[in-house]
Amino acid sequence: MGTDNESAPITSGTGSTRRGLIGGVVLGSAALGAGAAGGLVTRAASSTSFKRKRLTIEVACLGELWREATKSNPANDGDFRTSFGVEGWIYPQGTILGDGFIPTEQGSIGRWFCRGFIIIDSVRSEPHATSHQDLYFGSIRPDRLFPASMLSTSGLEGTTDRTQTSVRAVIGGTGEFLGATGQVGQTVIATNTSLFADGTDDPAPCFRLDIDVRVLE
Repeated sequence: MGTDNESAPITSGTGSTRRGLIGGVVLGSAALGAGAAGGLVTRAASSTSFKRKRLTIEVACLGELWREATKSNPANDGDFRTSFGVEGWIYPQGTILGDGFIPTEQGSIGRWFCRGFIIIDSVRSEPHATSHQDLYFGSIRPDRLFPASMLSTSGLEGTTDRTQTSVRAVIGGTGEFLGATGQVGQTVIATNTSLFADGTDDPAPCFRLDIDVRVLE
């Protein structure tokens, strides 16, 4: 009977079974939802406001806090590759006036943490390392172990040539540096009176960091 044929389920031969129809509705809804979410993300991104922030600070590396792992290739005297960690004090621009600077907490505005991997070998004596640095602004004390404002950078560093500047990527921040993106120029400006705890007794370096970032308003 004609009515039976009209009420018969849609066959797979049409490419549109009931299961396929339901699946199409679900997929369509998912695509619509994804589109709506994408629109929300786009609108949120377009409404975000950034401001440019520039400042220059100085850092005195504390050689006595230098720690490094066993050399990756101890059989080769020309291969110095190994992981390391070290700390230092952060000062306002103009604090470190030349070699022989005495690093103390007095006058500091924060703490510098650096960790990474030495990349020196007999073929490439410089740059010395690839590293991650965290700059914490404010003192670390028992009642406030984690200062609110911090800036993180990543890149190559390490040279005795004071005319060279390492350009490092800003990879994030907190507090007044929330959402930070940009770059930092790092230049060796002096040595200080702390000596490296690696058996060399070499004086630790001091750096100038020229920070150019965009942060959330």
